Amino acid sequence: MKRPSRIRTLVLRLRAGSRHSYYDDWEDAFIGHPAFDAAPVDIRPERNLTRIRKNIGEYDLVVLLHSTNADSMRDLGGYAGVLCERRGKLLALVGNEVNLPGVSMVEKIAFLRRVEADFIGTQLPLDAGEWLYAECNSSRVVPLPHALNPASFRPVVPRDRREIDIGVRSFAYYPFLGDDERNRLLRFFSTHLFEPPLSIDIRTDVRLTRAGWANFLNRCKGTVSTEAGSYFLERDDRTVEAIRDFLAEKNEGEGGYTVPKGSIVEKAWYSIPPSLRKVLKRTLVSAGIRNESTMAATASFREIEERFFRDRSRPPVHTKAISSRHFDAVGTKTCQILVRGMYNGILRPDEHYIPLENDLSNVEEAVSRFQDASFRSAMVDRTYEYVVQEHTYRNRMAEIQRWIEAG
Repeated sequence: MKRPSRIRTLVLRLRAGSRHSYYDDWEDAFIGHPAFDAAPVDIRPERNLTRIRKNIGEYDLVVLLHSTNADSMRDLGGYAGVLCERRGKLLALVGNEVNLPGVSMVEKIAFLRRVEADFIGTQLPLDAGEWLYAECNSSRVVPLPHALNPASFRPVVPRDRREIDIGVRSFAYYPFLGDDERNRLLRFFSTHLFEPPLSIDIRTDVRLTRAGWANFLNRCKGTVSTEAGSYFLERDDRTVEAIRDFLAEKNEGEGGYTVPKGSIVEKAWYSIPPSLRKVLKRTLVSAGIRNESTMAATASFREIEERFFRDRSRPPVHTKAISSRHFDAVGTKTCQILVRGMYNGILRPDEHYIPLENDLSNVEEAVSRFQDASFRSAMVDRTYEYVVQEHTYRNRMAEIQRWIEAG
């Protein structure tokens, strides 16, 4: 019997020192799946553009990984012309489906329209993705939330030998998202005195490698979190641009200078060795010279909320999503205490996680349930078996294969 031919796939990535484990998980998924003959190429070295232009007609599928567009369109933008020369399908996985200063959703959507992506893989619930990319008339929006990589995230340390009750490694949410839900949650668990006491290890100032994150989760009986994203997603970046202008004017009014994201000045800054940047940063900040992204990150949430979000209406769809970090916890059998949400219809309250109300009014009840070791073990075992069956990266790859082969 003749073996079916594999899908020749060009996987475009950006290796820029990020520690988002799902970047590696998605790349590994394409490389390791038997239906795909995947060739990963970094878009950063300019010489690769010539190589890709020469060979792009040979591929059945071209994939843009999240890393190519999550934090900037600067590198990917130069590939628009060559992507239009492709013979095969184009699947774009969109990173950071939120409004960020200097990382424009308008620019991402315009790029997807220009290259006429065949498939736009959204992390959001499908109706939210279809709303967000409504202008991309040539594209089919497909739901591609993250998943579990059981090779990297697996239970190694027995539950009774885990010394941390509640552990978190995450960055704080920036004020310009208009969403302080996760920050409030982490602040509460970092400062509240539970009875009986809990061993709590929460930090928002570090990011771990994939292996480091898996090892940390294996030290934790549980973790706390929320859905990823913002309730105030916009297709036109109107609010985040207004916040950026407001903060820049405020800084300059105090005699400072704002360095725009993606500017020549910022590029020069990142060409300086990290050790020297660390020394210089304090001096520059004290002189009022600040990058617009870090300036927005340190702004007062209360001030930004009052000025820009208090009277804002939300989109007509739910624009928050399940995160790769939720799947990572499932893989290590780390019990999750989560603020109620949709979680893309994948994780369900009381069945897969212990639910918290948004105002944390039931926190004592939730923690009491968590401290019941038998209840906790049954929940993580049940959730693990479910996700391993239905929500691994291999499951996602099977979906992609069906879409490509169906034309």
